[in-house]
Amino acid sequence: MMYTSKYNYLVVFILFFSVSSCRKYVEIEPQGKIIPSTVNDYQLLLNNSGVFNLSYGSVEYATDNVALLNDSFINRFAVQPLNIYKWADLFYQINEDDPEWNLFYQQIYNANVAIQGLPNAKSGDENLKQQLIAQAKVHRAYAYLCLVNLYAKQYQAGSAATDLGVPLLTEPSYTQNLKRASVGAIYDLILSDLNVGAATLAPLPSSKTAPSKSAAYALLARTYLDMGNYQKALDNANLSLGIQSGLFDLNSYISAGAGSGLPDGFFLPTSQDNLEVILMKASSDGGAEFPLSPELMTLLGTKDLRTYFFTYYVGPDGDPSGIFTYPGTYHAYFAPFETNPASGSTQMGPTVPEMMLIKAECLARTQRGQAGLAVVNELRKTRFKPIDYTALAAGNDDDALILILQERRRELFCKGARLFDLKRLNTDPKLAKTISHPLKTQQLTLAPGSNRYIYPIPVKVISTNPEIEQNPR
Repeated sequence: MMYTSKYNYLVVFILFFSVSSCRKYVEIEPQGKIIPSTVNDYQLLLNNSGVFNLSYGSVEYATDNVALLNDSFINRFAVQPLNIYKWADLFYQINEDDPEWNLFYQQIYNANVAIQGLPNAKSGDENLKQQLIAQAKVHRAYAYLCLVNLYAKQYQAGSAATDLGVPLLTEPSYTQNLKRASVGAIYDLILSDLNVGAATLAPLPSSKTAPSKSAAYALLARTYLDMGNYQKALDNANLSLGIQSGLFDLNSYISAGAGSGLPDGFFLPTSQDNLEVILMKASSDGGAEFPLSPELMTLLGTKDLRTYFFTYYVGPDGDPSGIFTYPGTYHAYFAPFETNPASGSTQMGPTVPEMMLIKAECLARTQRGQAGLAVVNELRKTRFKPIDYTALAAGNDDDALILILQERRRELFCKGARLFDLKRLNTDPKLAKTISHPLKTQQLTLAPGSNRYIYPIPVKVISTNPEIEQNPR
């Protein structure tokens, strides 16, 4: 985080309580904190990476990338992650906070403070004001994109205007209606905010924690992919890649840990030093472990350097570092975009490989499958030893799309993309799948399009805000 001795960051706590048909947001001014009034104050507010540069951390538990085959892992899972793994009726009880809901609405509140206050802020350059407003809007768009993917149905053009999204808050006022806006209205705000960022921000940031033009284009590509607008997703992925396109070669880090007693994965660059990272957003659960499913491990294979670096599997030397007892374990310490060497939080924000994969998928979906595979093969060259590399090839666009989606799963596993991919792919009968989770003697299943792909609204929020409608289960 960026601190100064003179200023501390504004900390905002949002409380909900009943008042007629609306609810109040109460800003509690903590002792010794600064309410922003100058441009510098707002810049410090937006530089608070402890708020703005965190993201969800639970989504992998709900996907086909995770399988609890080992009782020791089941016993180490907390109640809430296990509820998510089981697609339970509720993830959090009435006396429990949902940390992801709270995190994203804290980001939205603080972004709204900056957006509303900066035009009249003192002691500031007008251009800097506009840059900071645009940064706040990109952060707000990211938060809403996460919320609508977690707590609402998949965007579909025919029903987006009526499908329930999440409460839509665009100012830090004390009284706002908390009824859920439509999915379409949420996406409209996301697109509007990101277009401001794309038009206003510098091409590259001074720090990867700050939004840039490249990041705005990348998040537009992500958003349009979710919406099924493949041409616009392709256009924006290309715009982002036109600014930032560097890849690092995993071959360069083989034996990086030689003599240290630590796996080579510990020596990969952190997000701030990683040329692939476009906008740093760290998983909020820190150094999480995931027991990976046999299906994912088979898809990865043993020759893929992503298997070598980012998972632990029992090889001929066993477990020399004594870290794991479960073959096929992902740990954030092995994350390719690890955000903090001390905590190992995984990078969830947009990256160059993600933009390449969006470009490839959209090319295949617009009858240019061979061009899409060429993009993917450029990425794969950096993920295999030269002796093990094989270019992907397909005879038609449909086969190319399958190969590209498989590569997307390999590259982005445990990076927060899979649950949202399953939701959007389930809208296509050719790509939909039923997933299963083993749990002791049970085999839990989740059918395509099930309501249980959608997170329940936290009951603690609904109990004090009854106008917020719960998701069906």
